[in-house]
Amino acid sequence: MSIAPKLLQKIEVHQSDVTCLDFYGHSMLVTGSSDKTVRLFRWEAGSGFTEDKNSPFLCHKYSVTKVAFSPKGSVVASSSVDGSVILWDINTGQKTDIIHQPNGEAIRNMQFCPDGSLIATTDDTGLICIFGQDKVLKKSIKGVHEETVPTLTFTKDSKVMLTGCTLGNMRMFFTDFDAENVEPSLLIDNAHDLGVLSADFSKIIRLDHSNTKIYTLASSGNDNVIKIWRVYCLIGSHNNQPYRRSSATGSASSRLIPTSLQQHFSETATIYPTLYMNCECVHSFSAHGSSVTQVKFSSTGTMLASGSLDRLIKIWDLHGKVLKILSEHTRYVNAIAINADSTILASGSNDKQVHIWDLTGSFTLDSHISNGLKSLLMSLQINEKDVPMDFVCPITSEIMTDPVLCEDGFSYERSAIETWFAKDKRTSPMTNMELTTTELISNTKIKMEIENYLKKLDFDPFE
Repeated sequence: MSIAPKLLQKIEVHQSDVTCLDFYGHSMLVTGSSDKTVRLFRWEAGSGFTEDKNSPFLCHKYSVTKVAFSPKGSVVASSSVDGSVILWDINTGQKTDIIHQPNGEAIRNMQFCPDGSLIATTDDTGLICIFGQDKVLKKSIKGVHEETVPTLTFTKDSKVMLTGCTLGNMRMFFTDFDAENVEPSLLIDNAHDLGVLSADFSKIIRLDHSNTKIYTLASSGNDNVIKIWRVYCLIGSHNNQPYRRSSATGSASSRLIPTSLQQHFSETATIYPTLYMNCECVHSFSAHGSSVTQVKFSSTGTMLASGSLDRLIKIWDLHGKVLKILSEHTRYVNAIAINADSTILASGSNDKQVHIWDLTGSFTLDSHISNGLKSLLMSLQINEKDVPMDFVCPITSEIMTDPVLCEDGFSYERSAIETWFAKDKRTSPMTNMELTTTELISNTKIKMEIENYLKKLDFDPFE
């Protein structure tokens, strides 16, 4: 993916550090700050991002630690060191609800589950709280972490929740929180030395032939490192729910998830799999000169952005190659966000500024920013088409034109997998397992399905 980003706008309205921000859609942005305010911005052609007439939202007593739009975009949630989550109506700027952390501790992270079914919070004691749509506490998860939990994220299909703490450990849970006892389904110790600061799941989700979902995860921490993980999750045949495999029955086998509970090692991490979840670190690279405060996938999963205490923002491909370095901030970069079509990146810093970056290199303040389509896949996703992931190459993250089948059971764009093998790599790009052959077989079935799919959408597959 060729990108030529440029600084489009500087927003200087906060009186202290910009701690967090989030996009909804293409052109709505919310920011939070240690000045205790939450501010809402909308894009206006001719002016750029302009603060909403009802902004700022004022009610927090202390620093704002996280802001997030609800899945439908009509509500903004903000969390704070004051131990509360406040829900705001974006059309009126009025507070609609307030949620309190049960122990009154400072909330370090807060997220909506993508399907809107719950809100999760984490705090300085390691407590994880799950609140239902009625804003009532549904579950308190204790004892999983012993220190501050700054990292909290969900898979894009809402099936798995991940938390990470300042001891460097990550935990993953299935989101069926109705169970009496909620335990992690996967434990990763020492995922990052000196603490996990951020994690994000790619939108692209694969299904292995052994009935296993494969998620791609990026994580970062105080070790200055970014890691790319594959997370393997055994699912059932009904409603795509997690399959609770029993060691007694031994049913529902998966080549990616062990039937024994033997720990294994990946990079510096110790991984403790369960009967229904496993993972592996497939790539690790030194990313910045200081702690990596946030990682964020683009909407299509084709690139990754990171921010750091070294004041830099970097854009990466998924193999750890730097595509661009953005260096306008004068102090720590605390937060980054990417809009729905991956044309705009926003960053927040201790310099009290929000920077708006044009990732296409073609916008001005007079532009309508929803027009920056960069690929067929992105075009389909912006138009809310459900693109079958079997049509997308795991390496290029684009719809395939010449799909070939590899020994690992996955299909790839021919040129991409041939380039992979040309670098003397003899492992699967998806599972990191050793391959016994590099023979490729044309997948004519998938190719025909792709062509028929694009014809139905009135897209020229050769455009």
